[in-house]
Amino acid sequence: MIIPCYNEATRLPVADFEAYWQQYPEVRFCFVDDGSTDQTRALLERLQAEHPAQVEALILPQNRGKAGAVRAGMLHVAEQGQADFVGFLDADLATPLAAIQDLEARMSPQPELDLVMGSRIKFLGTDIRRNPFRHYAGRVVATFISNILKLGVYDTQCGAKLFRRETIAGLFGEPFLSPWLFDVEILARLIRQYGRDGIRARVVEMPLRQWIEKDESRIKMSYYLKLWFELYRIGQAYK
Repeated sequence: MIIPCYNEATRLPVADFEAYWQQYPEVRFCFVDDGSTDQTRALLERLQAEHPAQVEALILPQNRGKAGAVRAGMLHVAEQGQADFVGFLDADLATPLAAIQDLEARMSPQPELDLVMGSRIKFLGTDIRRNPFRHYAGRVVATFISNILKLGVYDTQCGAKLFRRETIAGLFGEPFLSPWLFDVEILARLIRQYGRDGIRARVVEMPLRQWIEKDESRIKMSYYLKLWFELYRIGQAYK
């Protein structure tokens, strides 16, 4: 799993990761330091030294944004060729690590799937906790994204996704236009490859059992003004 990190030295839930590694030692993590200005690099290098079988620290010399950090990590791990599935989670673990097994269980029996997307759908039996403003603003954005893609997708922006390794070079080879909406571009690239009818057999959204929003979001409220321009650029680029 790829974990993009920017100034996470005091935020990274190290104890949760270490408990998970004891239970699932076969799952490897690539932590990508995205040009942090605090002690994140030192923390990740310490974790790599203490858990060499489970942890690799990939250090980027300068900040590339989440899209660039995820892209670097995904390409790096895919090139190693050691994993059948490669995915990413947010460093704050709003999506708990237990979701990794859920994503894999959904993908494993369906060899036609290229991508399983975690989805923050709140219904009885799930524990989805979101800031009300971000939730309703997100629903508006999601509607526009569905219209741009002409695809009935509920939640492109959930930071929990799992890919089949052989698809990664094609999906992540080109740099992304947007630092935060790169998930939309991934779907646009799949549509470009398979068509809108074909993508329905290649991608599935899986409701998460738990997702808890953390207090210190990296996305500022002001970004909700800028994202409309980024959505427009994406729509034009992937017509």
